[in-house]
Amino acid sequence: MRSPGATSSRRAPGPGARGHGGGRWRRLPWALFGLWLALQAHPAFPQAHGLPLMRHFAAGDLPAAPSYSDVVVDAQGTLYAGSKEGVMVLRSGTWELFELPRKAAVFSLLMATDGRLYVGGPGVLGELHREDDGSLRFEDLLARFSGGGQAPPAGEFYGLVETARGVYFRDAATLFLLERGGGAWRHPLPRGLGQRFFAVGDDALYGRIDGIGLCRIEDGVPVAVPGAEAFVRSRITGIWPHADGLLIASDEGFHLGDAHGVRRLSTDADAAFAAHTPYSSLRLADGSLAFGGYDGTLMRFSPDLRLVDRFVPAPGGLDGFAMDREGGLWTVGEAGLTRLRLPSPWTVYDRRHGLENRLFDSAWYDGALWVATLGVLRAEPARQGGAPRFAPQPWTDTELEAFALEGTAAGLLIGDRLGLMVLDPGADRPRRLLGPQRYAGIHTLVRSASGPEQVLALGGREAAWLVLREGRWQVGARWEPLIGEPSGLHWTAPEEVWIGDARGGAHRWRFDPATGELRERRHFGPAQGLAADPELGTHLFRMEGVLYAVSGARVQRLEGERFVAAELPVLPGLRRPWELESADTAIGSFAWTSRQLWRRRATEGEFRLLHVSASRVPGYAALKLQGDGQLRLVARDSLLQFDPGIEDLPPPPLLARLDRIRLHPPDRASSLLPLAPGQVQVLPPGSGLGLRFGLATMEPDVEFRFRMPGYNDAWSGWDDNRELGYRRLPPGDYTFQLQARIRGGREAEPLHYRLRVAPFWYERGWVRALFWIAGLLAVVLAAWLRNRRTNARNRELERKIAERTMELEAANRRLTELAIVDGLTGIANRHAMERALERGWQRCRERGEPLAVVMSDVDRFKEFNDSHGHRAGDEQLRRVARVFDAEVVGIDEVAARYGGEEFVLILPGLALEAAMARAERVRRRVERVTAEAGLPSSISLGVAVTVPVAGIDPAMLMHCADQALYRAKRNGRNRVQAASDEDMSALSGAP
Repeated sequence: MRSPGATSSRRAPGPGARGHGGGRWRRLPWALFGLWLALQAHPAFPQAHGLPLMRHFAAGDLPAAPSYSDVVVDAQGTLYAGSKEGVMVLRSGTWELFELPRKAAVFSLLMATDGRLYVGGPGVLGELHREDDGSLRFEDLLARFSGGGQAPPAGEFYGLVETARGVYFRDAATLFLLERGGGAWRHPLPRGLGQRFFAVGDDALYGRIDGIGLCRIEDGVPVAVPGAEAFVRSRITGIWPHADGLLIASDEGFHLGDAHGVRRLSTDADAAFAAHTPYSSLRLADGSLAFGGYDGTLMRFSPDLRLVDRFVPAPGGLDGFAMDREGGLWTVGEAGLTRLRLPSPWTVYDRRHGLENRLFDSAWYDGALWVATLGVLRAEPARQGGAPRFAPQPWTDTELEAFALEGTAAGLLIGDRLGLMVLDPGADRPRRLLGPQRYAGIHTLVRSASGPEQVLALGGREAAWLVLREGRWQVGARWEPLIGEPSGLHWTAPEEVWIGDARGGAHRWRFDPATGELRERRHFGPAQGLAADPELGTHLFRMEGVLYAVSGARVQRLEGERFVAAELPVLPGLRRPWELESADTAIGSFAWTSRQLWRRRATEGEFRLLHVSASRVPGYAALKLQGDGQLRLVARDSLLQFDPGIEDLPPPPLLARLDRIRLHPPDRASSLLPLAPGQVQVLPPGSGLGLRFGLATMEPDVEFRFRMPGYNDAWSGWDDNRELGYRRLPPGDYTFQLQARIRGGREAEPLHYRLRVAPFWYERGWVRALFWIAGLLAVVLAAWLRNRRTNARNRELERKIAERTMELEAANRRLTELAIVDGLTGIANRHAMERALERGWQRCRERGEPLAVVMSDVDRFKEFNDSHGHRAGDEQLRRVARVFDAEVVGIDEVAARYGGEEFVLILPGLALEAAMARAERVRRRVERVTAEAGLPSSISLGVAVTVPVAGIDPAMLMHCADQALYRAKRNGRNRVQAASDEDMSALSGAP
């Protein structure tokens, strides 16, 4: 936030930071430094790279409205961002808003080296404390400046920076210092001091003064540094320790200062800063420097001050940076927050680079990157620090797909829908090797295992053996593949290749490696032990020298001339084994499906799941280590690139945690419990718990599972739900156990939280013993009295038996009338639902808890019946009913068929957010289950939640949910709609 002209000045971390005192700077060897700049060559910054992988949080994702001012991250992985409504907090993937006193805006944040979080804004300056129960508390620090008869300062506070003396901040006229020992100090600002100052090293504070230039601020007094006049007219963006002096960034470029003066360096920043005026800056862990421009451009310079990245992560200016514990770089600006990594081993080419359509393959050829899509695209040279843009070649047909590329020294081989072409070195356009002929396309190009001078080209109707003759690619042999649908092609020897068939079985071809003549063609099927799923066929892939055949859930391996049962290598989180592909490269082994990617370094024994795409279904297709040393992975609509020269740091250890524990005692208001798992928490009798799970990571896809032996002994399934509630725990000692992991990947250290639930007085041992003795005596006395009266009551008993028989018959008739099970779906019927609603209403009213009703309707069910028949319609209703029944947790929740294609969920104790999440989960599961059955359907759901009060008919809540359902139908179906305030007003206004 730039209002009121303030900027957030934070200490910029950097290796080798040292203080500079008294204006005495050590000598810089200018000539050696200039030679060092000239000779530096840093291979970690490739010439061809895309944009870093980014995750953006726009205003719609955040708990506060724009604008946004500053960002910091603590050691536990919690992010804090300033906004005009307070401090936004991202903890374990969940955003919350912490409001400051008087609902003040936030101008500046500082995460001090001791872990303290300072906040400055209009009329507020204080510290945010994280309490034992996980809540935040604001401590006002302005009162420290009220000593000596002075009133606490009032103004707009910003510019938080830290030195060895303490924390500095400022307002429009005064410089303030919160000393580490607890004292406070203030001094009038020097006249003409710019809006920001910089902490360098441990104890040096610098700022720019109009008419003087760069000054060191000593006890509030400016002392001009040698060569200060170099910055009389230019704004300073960052200052860092460097060799025996200071590296200074201004809007004119980079400067180097020492005791002899300031020298301007001729670097890429001269032109870059002229085009994109820098505003914020940060030195990264690898020594490179990141700058954010007023126009939103992010620029990164290598340690030798070469421009290596230049792009716009989000619209609007970049006001600040922060690093998280996992190496992520956060930017904050007018449009929100963005997380990325710089330098990033993984980058992406996508629509921003001209890749508008589906991608099929890529290749490095003739010093450039080529992509097969609708036509063939070549990456045009990028401006310095930027990413290239892909453009179609003048000879390519952008209405026909190009499926396969293979870059070689003798030309670029191109498989397209009409056949096969080769672009010879120096040629203006390719020449045809096969075709052009419709339906004779080549979709696979694979280099022979016998050497780089042979390539196998495979299409649906034709296969070809390509050879180099006199330095030019030619067709050496051709034959008809006779394969239903190829699924996995792998060389097992220089003369032998295996191809899977999506229609069942596998094919083995054997060649003459010199001529490409096909000597043997053999199909492997059930007779060779290869059983195939009729729907998925057979997919082949090769890993660690073993050829695997996968058909659905069945896995086999080749042994001699037969396939035998086998197990796949361990790939964490593998979900679609029938899509597996693998590649062994010089930088390690990779395995992938359309949705997942694994890597194993040469020094590692296990594969590790990688998350390199923001999409849940990225469509990974082809992976190659190409001629420029970069590994590239083709996805459906983007091209991912991995630079092995950039170190992929091992991730920090993960630790499962509880972010909130809310105690629900039976006789008083709820409260928060301490989060520390070390001590036993004693709960009052009959208490319930509400838990929120957490994991110290910025990764978006995390999963949890839990158990509590003695209450629920079995582990729950892995789920992304972070909320859990226990209604009324029986007395006893428990240990709640929580496990967490990044989806399908590395697991966190588990959490064990011990608690003890005290018994009610009547549940104590000695009280139960007294009840047992009294009961036993009562039984003995009753038996004696009964024997005494037996003869006298025989006739009376016979009469009562007759009467009772009649009563039982009547009761059976009533039970038949009150049957609670729906005959078609097997779940509760409407009558049972109404009784459950009344029970839930009464219980929630007594406990002061919310009651949620979810009402749903199968979309377009009449059309479904008309199209598929009533028998199929009945079966579809049973599928939907099974989804609703599976959603029921505990004995208080009820799933019921309301009538026709309408279903209802009664959810006591759930607030609106949780009820909406449950409803959305039901909607997604119904969509998935019906799609898997081959009869896709959707449902619309209406959700209404209230805290019951006396005198209100529970049926009114059903009416509110029904109104929300009606609005969901009207708004397009297949959605979840909450009851509006107007709907709920009918409930509150009921008599």
